[in-house]
Parts: sequence; C-alpha cells; structure tokens
Amino acid sequence: MEHPHEPIDTILEWQKWYRKHRVVASLDHPLETKDSRENLHDTTNAMTTISNILENTMQTKITEFFADTISEGLCEMSGADVYKCFLAAAQEQLTIAEKEYNKAKQLVDYLKCKQ
Repeated sequence: MEHPHEPIDTILEWQKWYRKHRVVASLDHPLETKDSRENLHDTTNAMTTISNILENTMQTKITEFFADTISEGLCEMSGADVYKCFLAAAQEQLTIAEKEYNKAKQLVDYLKCKQ
C-alpha cells in the first residue's frame, strides 16, 4: 500500500467539490445555488404569495357566485330588479358589519377603562 490515503483524499475532494457546486432548488432561479443555508428558510415573500393566491381564489369564487345569482335572477326579474336586490344585500351586510364593529368597539372601550 504505497498510498493509503489516496481513496480518502479522493472522497474528500469530491465532497469539497459537491459542497461548492451543489444545486438547491429555487422558485425564482431554478438550478442556481443559494448563497447560504439561511436563504433556504427565507419566507419574506411567502405570505405575499399566499395572500395573492387567496385573494385571487376569493375573487374567482365571488365572481362565480355573482354570475350564478345574476343568471338565476335574470330569468325571473329585470336588470333593475337584480340591481335593487344587490343594493339591498349590500346595505344588509353594512348593517351587520356596523353592529359587529360597535360590539368590538364597546369591548375595547370597556377594556381600556378597566386598565
């Protein structure tokens, strides 16, 4: 055995090369390495993306509900009648929101007085 450390050296060199050249998946730049392990756990944009997905999903859902409601209503009513129904529903929602706001405000005001 003239070179007993040669296999170990080869393995160590390969590991060194691998650490330097390994590729970590990135959504923005596939096949590019990350600068550090910390970047693997960087979630600064995660909530923005999730918020955008939820917002788009909600918009699509509401649009579909409106389309279904309008198509059903237009079979029986005029456009003006559908408009009046939409306005009445929006006013009812406003009334409910005002009641909820007043209850929450009353609770906060009470809690502030009891400090």
